[in-house]
Amino acid sequence: MRFLLTVLVFLVGAQGTVAQSNTSSVFRFLDVPPTARTAALGGNHAGLFNADFSLIHINPAYLNNDASGSISASYLNFFSDANMGFTSGAYKFENIGTFAAGIRFVGYGEFDRLDEDGNDLGNFNANDIALTGAYSMPIAKNITAGAGIDFIHSSYASYKSSAVAFSGGFFYQDTASHFSAGISIRNLGGQLTAYADDREPLPLDVSVGFTKKPEAFPFQLSLTFKKLNDWDLRVFGETGQPSFVDNVFRHVIFGGETYFGENVTVRLGYDHYLHEQTQTGQDFDLAGIAFGVGINIKSIVIDLSRNSYSRLGGVTRISLKTDLD
Repeated sequence: MRFLLTVLVFLVGAQGTVAQSNTSSVFRFLDVPPTARTAALGGNHAGLFNADFSLIHINPAYLNNDASGSISASYLNFFSDANMGFTSGAYKFENIGTFAAGIRFVGYGEFDRLDEDGNDLGNFNANDIALTGAYSMPIAKNITAGAGIDFIHSSYASYKSSAVAFSGGFFYQDTASHFSAGISIRNLGGQLTAYADDREPLPLDVSVGFTKKPEAFPFQLSLTFKKLNDWDLRVFGETGQPSFVDNVFRHVIFGGETYFGENVTVRLGYDHYLHEQTQTGQDFDLAGIAFGVGINIKSIVIDLSRNSYSRLGGVTRISLKTDLD
């Protein structure tokens, strides 16, 4: 009951920030999908069927007892010299619950430091890191509740910032009807130290998601409504509010996956907000579209994904997961 009340406090606290915009928030790397599976399905789904512990950064309620003894790792070679890595592991303690820990790291490469006259002052590196701890427990039949905490730090030459953030969520899954649903609150917190004197908000995200496989239909379909705490999702340079229909779709992530036997999964996804942010013309544009494949080899799961950023290029992820027990 105490754990449930804690998660409910997160929910109530998030209601007080509904009007807060995410357009000027810091630590935006926290929004990057942590695994190739979610990336291939369009983004961070809050109610994904058969989700696993490696997605605790999206919804800590995904963590369950079956995850004990498992580890995962993901790698993303982002644009230019930027590289991103994710790793996590889980363990169950009898009569207590299941715990997980994870690390997210982004390295942006090496930069030249120049003064206002163009004189070379040497080089510097820029990076972000987030350490995550999560806990979950079943609270009713088919329902799991979870909570997490993130310690975040960014360093860009002499400019540094740190923060603490909380997350909470619920997850329901009914295997018989092949249906799942979830709600999650991520990045609820604030900066401990700021880059300058002004503190900036974290990229708070309140999401609700569903997954269902209709009978006699080959695809398992996932739908998530993201950023429900921030209705006005404008893109850079957009001065006027988008139309109602366009704004609704900017909050929606679509995904689908189908299985070929027990060892191969094919995935497709679409994020309309990402499309609006990265499209470069009025013609047909693949921005925001994602696809991927998952392969099971004995106790190892390998996931690959590819996300289109229009003329900016594509981003490829690889994720590995295995059970050490």
